[in-house]
Amino acid sequence: MKVLLVAPYTNHKAVPLAHWTPLNVTFIAALLRRNGHDVSIFDRHGMIARLGLDRNLIDRSMIDHVRRTRPDMVGFNTVSPLIYDTIESVALIRSVYSGPMVAGGHHATALPDLTLRRIPELCAVVEGEGEIPMVELVSGAAPETIPGVWWRKKEDQFIHTPPHRNPNLDDLPFPAFDLLDMKYYTRPSISTIRGFYLSTVSILSSRGCERRCDFCSESSTYGRGVRFHSVDYVMEWIRHILKNYGVEALYFMDNDFLIDERRAGEICERMLSEGMHKRIKWAIQARANRIQPAILRQLKRAGCILIEIGIESGLQDQLNSVRKGTTVQVNERAVKLIQRHRMHPHLYMITGFEGETLSDLEKKLAWIKHLNPASFSWFPLQLYPGTALYEKRGNRFFEENEWTRERIQAYYKNTCLASFSPRERDEWMKIHFQPFFRWRHHVNLLLRNRPLKLARFIYQARTKSGIL
Repeated sequence: MKVLLVAPYTNHKAVPLAHWTPLNVTFIAALLRRNGHDVSIFDRHGMIARLGLDRNLIDRSMIDHVRRTRPDMVGFNTVSPLIYDTIESVALIRSVYSGPMVAGGHHATALPDLTLRRIPELCAVVEGEGEIPMVELVSGAAPETIPGVWWRKKEDQFIHTPPHRNPNLDDLPFPAFDLLDMKYYTRPSISTIRGFYLSTVSILSSRGCERRCDFCSESSTYGRGVRFHSVDYVMEWIRHILKNYGVEALYFMDNDFLIDERRAGEICERMLSEGMHKRIKWAIQARANRIQPAILRQLKRAGCILIEIGIESGLQDQLNSVRKGTTVQVNERAVKLIQRHRMHPHLYMITGFEGETLSDLEKKLAWIKHLNPASFSWFPLQLYPGTALYEKRGNRFFEENEWTRERIQAYYKNTCLASFSPRERDEWMKIHFQPFFRWRHHVNLLLRNRPLKLARFIYQARTKSGIL
């Protein structure tokens, strides 16, 4: 059968720099191909690089793709802040296509019943990991026998089977990156490994997380606990990437690359023994409590240059309020250890905790200045379906409102649990945070990149082929 997979359009004010390679649809595509199906991906985000920011052009290109490929089934990846784009894409495709359409991803997993009700053109929703359910659906298995599938039996009557997580990730083929615009995704960028102007591909060596932070939706898709690809699989995947795409760097998207220190160390030693540390740089995500001198030495020797940590806040009561399971002292120690081993920490911070004041923001900024990390990001707290925080404070937004572009964008722009308004937060950020952030950002660009690379980046930015 012919299958089309659609990834959503993302909102940008300018053509974005290359970012993380989409893995969900490419893993599904690869397993479908292994099982004899003809697969294509229409990546609405990636099309921005080719067609620009005119969504109408991208819509027309998508319709042309459907007419040209004539798929037997269409699948959509969904995320809550962009669910309106999926709804619009479904309606557009239905105007020229009468076959079955299926949705999966974080949003469909969190709200499977509601997604089927709100998008009547869909015949099914896949809850959880999509590779095996999609193969079985496309191959004609009875929907009621497929784990994780919600099937529209009648207009308002659904049947479903609980999701089943794949216990052996090594059974999956490498993602079908060749179905993406890899000239775009491997274009040198400072956005993938923060501040380093490198051509980079994303890789995922494990799935899941042992923690249940109130704001995170990962566990709803991947379940509790962590499953791993074998070290042999990871190394073969890296060799495959280097052979086919010749990139300068890898970005490990694992929620906590260091959760199994022995395994992480083995990957480091294998990269050293194969000389990969001379060819590529790489970055990881890790929890602060995993940062220890011994593993840092191994990471450094093997070519790891940056470690991302979800610090979230420099105030202990805020960490406790979202069940982060760490302390300010542990976070500080992790940052200092990374710096001591001449590696770069990138810290993720959150604004808009419940009851947060402008005085709290000032304390957090002072704490960041004290830590002096190589780079950092501040994002407003977002309420995603499938998270404990949404259940507590989401006010049943998705259950009680239409999923239109205007309502969804307003919800994610204006929802704030803090004592200040989003407008007050933006004004504070403009006056206090952004000048410091811009200064640090420019200093780090100078320190992290050789002059020729820096010149290429500046040229890229000035010719509007990307944004910071």
